[in-house]
Amino acid sequence: MTATGLISDVLLVAGLAVVVCSCAGMAVFDDPLDRLHLVTPAAMLGSTGICASIVVRYGLSASGLAALGVAAILIAANPLTGHAVARAIAIRRGEVWSDSADAAAAPSGSASAGPSGDEQ
Repeated sequence: MTATGLISDVLLVAGLAVVVCSCAGMAVFDDPLDRLHLVTPAAMLGSTGICASIVVRYGLSASGLAALGVAAILIAANPLTGHAVARAIAIRRGEVWSDSADAAAAPSGSASAGPSGDEQ
C-alpha cells in the first residue's frame, strides 16, 4: 500500500467515524436542538474527511474536483441551514426569536421593529 492510499484510507475512516458517532448520538437525544448540534460535525467534519480522502486518492481529476465542490457547498450551506432549522424550531415552540435590545435599537416605523401579525 502506498502512502497516498494509506492517507486516503485514514481520512475516509475518520470521516465515517464522525458520521457514525453523530448518528448514534442522534438516536440518544430527544430534543431537536440537541440533534441539530449533532448534525454539524457530520456535515462539516465527516463529509470534509470523506471528500479529502477522494482528493488524496484521485488528485485534482474530475472526481477530485467534484469532491472539492461538494465539500465547499456543504461547508457553506451548513451554517445557513442550521440557523434556519433552529429558528423554525424556536418559532414552532412559540419562543420569541428576536432580542428585545434589537427591537429597541430599530428606528420607529421600521419593518424590523418587531414581529408583524403574520409572523406570530
